[in-house]
Amino acid sequence: MTDLPPRAADGHASASGTGEIAFKRLVEAYQDPHRLYDALRERSQVSFDAAARCWVVTGQDQVRRILGDPRFVSDAALAMPGMRRSPRRTFASDAIQKQIIFVDGEKQGRVQRAVLTELARRADALGPPLKACAAALSEQALARGSFDLVGDFAVPFTMQAVSLALGVPVGTPEEMARLERWSTAYADITSGYLHARMEHVVQLGDFIRMHVAARAGTPSDDLIGAFLRDGGLDDEDDVVIQCMGVYAAGRVTTQKLLANGVPLLLPEWDSWRELVRTTPSALRRLVEELLRLVTPTRYVVRYAMEDVEVAGGSAGDVRVGRGERVVLSLEAANRDGSAFASPHSLKADRQPNPHVAFGFGPHRCPGASVARIEIAVALQALLETLPEIRPDPSQPPAWDPNPNIGGYTSYRCLCG
Repeated sequence: MTDLPPRAADGHASASGTGEIAFKRLVEAYQDPHRLYDALRERSQVSFDAAARCWVVTGQDQVRRILGDPRFVSDAALAMPGMRRSPRRTFASDAIQKQIIFVDGEKQGRVQRAVLTELARRADALGPPLKACAAALSEQALARGSFDLVGDFAVPFTMQAVSLALGVPVGTPEEMARLERWSTAYADITSGYLHARMEHVVQLGDFIRMHVAARAGTPSDDLIGAFLRDGGLDDEDDVVIQCMGVYAAGRVTTQKLLANGVPLLLPEWDSWRELVRTTPSALRRLVEELLRLVTPTRYVVRYAMEDVEVAGGSAGDVRVGRGERVVLSLEAANRDGSAFASPHSLKADRQPNPHVAFGFGPHRCPGASVARIEIAVALQALLETLPEIRPDPSQPPAWDPNPNIGGYTSYRCLCG
């Protein structure tokens, strides 16, 4: 990406022909966009894309500052008071717009605290069933001699994990397949990938509503109960929508981390097994390093509530205008050479590791602590159980086309 345009006097980058700083180019290169990010950062950590009419932020420091700055919000309507929402409201449209990730202020804080409190309280109880699930899946793979890292391990493991947290059953294999399909569609649409089927959003909502209704208003010992008890939500629809968000985001992002992270370990599988076996702290550091390198949610969007001067790094400050859209690349920030030595390398001893894989600021993922437990449990089971694992050369991996949260949808392995 050597043909980046010069910056105009007003702080926006000029754009013409093939020289534009096109967010579209980053999206199209989603399987490996890091060369493009590196080239962008050489010019400026905050660049304006005239074609997409948005700012693209690639620097670690700038991403953290903007995510922590209350002048940048998730709800576009707060930044653009004249913005008109569609008058045709449906449950499906509300299920997208009313998720807490798109809400700012007091309500967002209440829901955030409810999730944090409940997951912290239940973290120890989740460990044993998660370990049993990961061990069983790993042993099944070993017995077969081959498995799909995604379909045979990451999907069933993350389904079990999110079901335990919310307090809903996984059900039969057929029911699990439907829930996977529905929650993936919801996560896709939420992430900005609009090629999923909206009826799947409604079907996930119906499933969650059934379990909310079963509580009969009595708080239970799970996340559904926490939302009923402490979430400060408006009505049953609101409870259903926040539970849907937890189900989809909590499952899909951890699935991607495992599906895209484990392949990074395969070239030196023996060494990783030995390191984790002999060094107690190695597993924790490995989890953090995979979170940094994979970054399950590649980017998030914020809107400026007012004109804001933002440090653009060596290129100087830029002015982000009121109402302008800012695309914050978490994956670019996690490989910023000014924050991480050898940023594209997997380092077993990286310390500290100030990645932003879970975001930063008020909207930082409230399930981060449990996600870390899930990832560590899954990795430990695979490393302990499988003496050998390698890609199956006869069946190449398949990719999810979602440019934000998409990863491998299939990664066939041979093991022994």
